[in-house]
Amino acid sequence: MSNPILSASGLVKTFRSGDRRIEVLRGVDLEIAPGESISIRGESGSGKSTLLHLLAGLDVPDAGALAWEGVADTGAKRRAAFLGIVFQSFYLIPELDVLQNVLMARRILGAPGAADRARAADLLKRVGLAERMEHLPAQLSGGERQRVAVARALMNSPRLILADEPTGNLDEQTGAAVIELLLGLCRETGTTLVLVTHNAEHAAKCARRLLLHNGRFA
Repeated sequence: MSNPILSASGLVKTFRSGDRRIEVLRGVDLEIAPGESISIRGESGSGKSTLLHLLAGLDVPDAGALAWEGVADTGAKRRAAFLGIVFQSFYLIPELDVLQNVLMARRILGAPGAADRARAADLLKRVGLAERMEHLPAQLSGGERQRVAVARALMNSPRLILADEPTGNLDEQTGAAVIELLLGLCRETGTTLVLVTHNAEHAAKCARRLLLHNGRFA
């Protein structure tokens, strides 16, 4: 694969539980091409979320190397512009309305202006929340909250979106709708997507499907 948008080589991550040393990742290699959609499945405790946190720069490996577009250490601000993250638990700020929650992604890069507010409003329209921009997260359903999280992840026009079990707190029908929305928006914008999921049907919608087993890709 030439010019990967993100590459990982020999990633190792261990945790301690009392006297036990738990090796969660045991030398994971991965290259992701621009515009690609990839799903990562695995049993509970297989290290899916741990791997995604490493790819996002939210944690560091015990061994191995990561590079975002060939750069090993991008810094938090560059990563904020380079990638967006969708979490299972939404992580919306309860005191802020929907529009301001989406704009929080832009605030990492600097104070948002009128053009940023217009983009946030447009993204909310595209995820079907045009009438909910002034609502607080507590006034939304679970599916609506996850749609806000998807809009927030796209706010900075990222090259890459990492989605960690984005349907884990949703019912089956709502979860399927969120996956279709996420995949559709990524295809529309040419954004690369890495989807961590336990759901085989959702995983099958991605162009490349990987299985994490015993700390490595099977």
